[in-house]
Amino acid sequence: MKYKIILLLFLLSSLTVSSQKKYFFDYIIEYKFQANQTSKVERRYLLTNSKDDTYECRVYEEDSLNFSIDFRDEKGIRSNSIIDKSEFFKAETISLLCESIHYQKERHKYDSGRFDFINKKDTLINGIYYKNYAMKYNKIAESRKYNRGISHYVIENNTEFHLPLMMFSGVFDVCETSKNIPNGIAKEIFTLSYDKKQYVFVYKLLQFVKIKKYIIIPKNCNPYKSIPLKLIFK
Repeated sequence: MKYKIILLLFLLSSLTVSSQKKYFFDYIIEYKFQANQTSKVERRYLLTNSKDDTYECRVYEEDSLNFSIDFRDEKGIRSNSIIDKSEFFKAETISLLCESIHYQKERHKYDSGRFDFINKKDTLINGIYYKNYAMKYNKIAESRKYNRGISHYVIENNTEFHLPLMMFSGVFDVCETSKNIPNGIAKEIFTLSYDKKQYVFVYKLLQFVKIKKYIIIPKNCNPYKSIPLKLIFK
């Protein structure tokens, strides 16, 4: 279930930071996205911490007025909610209170061999060379199950300050199995289907902007209880 977010207008300095679980985001990254070659083009956003890849927030267009946001961290905390588009861009702090987040008790066990990463020679696009690498499931059964073959990442130049973006899978063990791939914000991401007959999940970078935005779980909110939670933006 998704919950409509309420925007509260008060200063970040009024928060008692020391008593809260706090996540910091320093970049918003905008992509043009297509689920497959014939689907409509959408705008998607990522809130990221360029130095910490243990959590993320993905932002999708719900309709013409609202965004759907999907927050998760490596410990299993996840929140799905809806917010007015203009409110999302204005909000500096997202405070998770007890009704729109949940804890994923059944987490995938870490598997160091789940993915294969392949560093490739620089690719030439419009006369400019870019670093690139490929990623795929190690097990054919998983590749068939999720209908995903090899996934290609082309890295925007001069973005080595940012850890790699792992949009192929929501499982955080990619953070451990991807140590040898280059840092950088992805310029393009595209995945072939399992049968290699079509492109799926195509991302093309539009822009990235440095920001200061927070997601907070207050002291009195225990996300590890199996109860639904509520989101309030501040």
